[in-house]
Amino acid sequence: MDLSEAAQELYAVLPRDFTSERTSLVRAAKESGQKELAQEIGRLPKPAAGAWAINMLAVHKPEVIDGVVRFGASLRAAQEESDAGAFRELSQQRQGQLTTAVHAAKDLAEELGAPLSAAAASDTEQTLRAAMADAGAARAVATGRLVRGLSGSGFESVDITDAVAAPGPEYAASTEERSPAPARTRRATTSAAEEAPDPKVRSQDSSPAKVKDPKQEATSLAERRAAKRQAALQEAQDEFDAADREARQAENQASSAWDVVNELARRRSDVESEISEVKKKLASLEADLIGITRDAESAESDKKLAVRTATQLRRSADQAQRRVDRLR
Repeated sequence: MDLSEAAQELYAVLPRDFTSERTSLVRAAKESGQKELAQEIGRLPKPAAGAWAINMLAVHKPEVIDGVVRFGASLRAAQEESDAGAFRELSQQRQGQLTTAVHAAKDLAEELGAPLSAAAASDTEQTLRAAMADAGAARAVATGRLVRGLSGSGFESVDITDAVAAPGPEYAASTEERSPAPARTRRATTSAAEEAPDPKVRSQDSSPAKVKDPKQEATSLAERRAAKRQAALQEAQDEFDAADREARQAENQASSAWDVVNELARRRSDVESEISEVKKKLASLEADLIGITRDAESAESDKKLAVRTATQLRRSADQAQRRVDRLR
């Protein structure tokens, strides 16, 4: 086992298992007598959440990463070849490609039991965007050993320093190749190479090599910079259009919600008014009930008194009748 193999295995585990897996790999290296390797493994950092999500795509859904890399290559080719039509068409498709890839990363993270936060999803999208804009960044996301997120404006090369765990000498070489030298250095190198051609070439043709016209080189550089600025402008315009559409949708939803709130407030006011009227009516009826109850109780007392009086008078009348009957 070497460092690259250990890193490939380590960066394929879930975030919650990273530390324990690293400890296991360190122990295995020590037991096999590879103390230096054990130290190197122990220094491997835990990846950021967005970088981990991209690593998972590289491991479980490599076709997603491959699609992003291929699309980025086509986009850069159209830009470098100044193919305005192809570049415009690809620029319009870029956000859709990014959205699809980010959704795939979020779904995969959910399936693996480690859902991405909004910040991690944003970092994932930014890294994939950088991979579309820069060949070095594309190679970095394809390793499956990404440690941190990447970002790039499209004007300069993406900084991938310490972005990949255990990159290896071959990766470092490819990174150096992708990094463009400053314009002044490129011109000096080009001129030196042209002024000092290969000896074999001289032996065949003693005529001096043609030196590239500095004006043409400056024009070419200006065109490339203009193309990059146009690409950034188109990307910014696409982002603005998407954000503007979302803002308009949100404003319409807010307006609808406001209308609902106003309607419910009006209905609530009407119901509260009705309740107030009903309460007043209830209070009046309760007062009437109290008066009627009092009158009913008084009438009940009068009734009892009248019945008692009538009974007594009837008894007296009956006694008088009996006396009359005896005297006859």
